[in-house]
Amino acid sequence: MTEFAQWQGQHMMQCWSPQAGYDPIPVSRTEGCWIHTTDGKKIFDLRSAHECINLGFNHPKVIAALKSQMDQVIYVTDDFAAEPTGKLARRLAELTPGSPNKRVYFAQSGAAAVEAAIKGARLYQYNQMFQEGGLQKADAPGQYPYPYKIISRYKSWHGSTSGASSVSGDPRRWFQEPLTVPGVVFAPEANAFRPPFGSPENFVDENLGYIEYMIENEGGSNKVAAVIVEPVVGSNGIIPPPPGYLKGVREICDRWGLLMIVDETMSGMGRTGKLLAIEHDGVEPDIIILGKALGAYCPLTAAIFSEKVSASFENNIFGHGQSYSGHALGCAGALAALEVLVDDGLLQEVASKGAYLESKLRSIAANHPCVGDVRGVGLFYTMELVADHDSKTPLRKTTEKYTRTIIKDISDFLFREKNVYVPSDKFGIWVVPPLIVTESEMDWFCEAIDEALDLVDKTLSAGK
Repeated sequence: MTEFAQWQGQHMMQCWSPQAGYDPIPVSRTEGCWIHTTDGKKIFDLRSAHECINLGFNHPKVIAALKSQMDQVIYVTDDFAAEPTGKLARRLAELTPGSPNKRVYFAQSGAAAVEAAIKGARLYQYNQMFQEGGLQKADAPGQYPYPYKIISRYKSWHGSTSGASSVSGDPRRWFQEPLTVPGVVFAPEANAFRPPFGSPENFVDENLGYIEYMIENEGGSNKVAAVIVEPVVGSNGIIPPPPGYLKGVREICDRWGLLMIVDETMSGMGRTGKLLAIEHDGVEPDIIILGKALGAYCPLTAAIFSEKVSASFENNIFGHGQSYSGHALGCAGALAALEVLVDDGLLQEVASKGAYLESKLRSIAANHPCVGDVRGVGLFYTMELVADHDSKTPLRKTTEKYTRTIIKDISDFLFREKNVYVPSDKFGIWVVPPLIVTESEMDWFCEAIDEALDLVDKTLSAGK
């Protein structure tokens, strides 16, 4: 019986796609890194279900926690307390950088957590400006409105809700224009492979200098509320920060009295070998966004407010909220996931697995002229593909996200011929396996990637 796949294809809206031809593949079960279809295929999920299943499918400890919680409290409003909700809020406050005296807002999607972070940052600045004593900003005339502008980056994705997509540089923002939320300004990303300006020796300083130039010309601390960054750029190329960049952003925010928001929706929950990617740089953010893998198999995300930020709401209203915030079932799953990562030692394994994966990918890349760059951290990697190695001409430009290119052909080949599932809308080959992946599984899918790159090289060579 596979009618359910037909019903889904006929009646469900598929994300980021025209609906004609939607033909979802019926699945019978999942386990570990694998998806089993009803026709007997076994498919390796090299994108970790949109980066949501860092622990793989059906992890026994998480499943046991969810089953146990379903016999107790599944959901109550925040006028009541459920044990896993309170425990998770406390644990996240303690595990994340900075003072444990934080407050956590729970949502059901990364975009919803971003909305909370943006609103929280703006309300914080409002509270600061209109606190007792009147207007406190000195670097520009005290004018209404309060600081509200958010500085983001062109290579970024923060979600599809109005506020979240408005602070996203990703081409998916264009679907919403011209009705994006005002008050967002975009800076260039810090990409060592494709620096927007500067030389390889000074591009970080040039980048940081430009962000500071933007802040001053957008009204300084009188008009700018926060800077939002992905500590490792996700959808737009898996771009790790160059040394000194994130610390530089932190210093700029401190100089201007801005909040630093880090979006760990993709890079958090152990993906890079630390619980949070920002920990690699020793930076303490003001607001941390966690999503995707936080709830393991339940939709659960969080905006974590530092002691400084949360203190401003002790006697001021936090004007935000959602039904199902702090859902006890999701919190139980998240607590079990944290136990696997932190207490059972899976985090420590990610660094060694990542080193093994990187060596495999670099070895493959050395034999393929179409690979322009191999980059990543932990088990968060990409191979950026180019039409020409010297000029670094990309095989998919920013404006070609939804245009069929060789990138889509690679995705189709890996899926049809090799039973490897990778996204088709990225700017290279997405290599983001579940953290439980084994070396033999990495050997297997790397061999498949090697074959796919052979096809690219042949296609490019034939076109010359």
